[in-house]
Amino acid sequence: MGLQETSKFMSLILRHKPETIGIKLDEHGWANVDELIAGISKTHDINREILEEIVRTDNKQRYSFNEDKTLIRANQGHSIPVDVELEEVKPPRYLYHGTGLKYRDSIDLQGLVPKSRLYVHLSEDVDTANKVGIRHGIPVVYRVWSGKMYKDGFKFYRSVNGVWLTKEVPTKYIKRDTFENGEILEAVLEVKKILSARTADPAKKETAYLILDLEKKYTWEVLQQALFRLLVEDRLPVDYYHQIAFVFWYAYLENENRHAKHESEFKFKKKSIVGLLYYRLKDYEPANEAIYTVACFLFDYDFDPDFNPLDNERIRKTIAKYGIQITD
Repeated sequence: MGLQETSKFMSLILRHKPETIGIKLDEHGWANVDELIAGISKTHDINREILEEIVRTDNKQRYSFNEDKTLIRANQGHSIPVDVELEEVKPPRYLYHGTGLKYRDSIDLQGLVPKSRLYVHLSEDVDTANKVGIRHGIPVVYRVWSGKMYKDGFKFYRSVNGVWLTKEVPTKYIKRDTFENGEILEAVLEVKKILSARTADPAKKETAYLILDLEKKYTWEVLQQALFRLLVEDRLPVDYYHQIAFVFWYAYLENENRHAKHESEFKFKKKSIVGLLYYRLKDYEPANEAIYTVACFLFDYDFDPDFNPLDNERIRKTIAKYGIQITD
């Protein structure tokens, strides 16, 4: 057996099942090195030299020795109750969590929970989180408002190998950060179909509400991405853009009902919404109320018909990502 197989087996022992080879971890997760080698050697090729090479070359730096190398432990990822003496640290504004697509629905519903582990594991950047997600199949990355959580009293820890840990992340502090292009394009086509079938029949449900209902099929994050793609398109009728403004307006109003029912609330990409809506509708008088109301709702402004979000540097930088350049 190679080093990788031995390392995986050692991870099982030091994180989850030390009894597999008949050893015990102390309260801080330490195992006696001689006992560990003796136990693993019954099924895997290992000695002290091989053990030290595993620790040194592990790309995730999963393991640590004590000062005299008589003890070893896993740095994090335990499912058994141990205290690896983590120090509480103030996190950056954002952290990221990588997982598999198969877990998306449960995360959208209940947030990030440790499941069999003691902590939720978070990464400092999207690339690292995406690599974690790939191990679970089709990767999905969530952005975590860790700075806001910390201000709200949640504790964060950073392991010696750079993994951020916290007990849980409620849904209000997460937003999906990666999307499959296919699901967004499918949602775009469905929105276009609804917009093109608009009717003045008062017995029919409002177009904006029909579009908002697509959130149940695609999730709100995907629907937002689809609406942004439509707002970037140059050849759509201006009334289409107007209806999209209503979708965001109604979504904001719907949050009051969701909050009262303790349901997952919509999360808004504020700068993208306001910047793109204003870019498309600033010269379309029938839409004035809609775009100003959305801007006031999302940014807590008083109603001001002279407000121009395209004067805001951060909003201009955000919509530049969609290929829209605003010059003075």
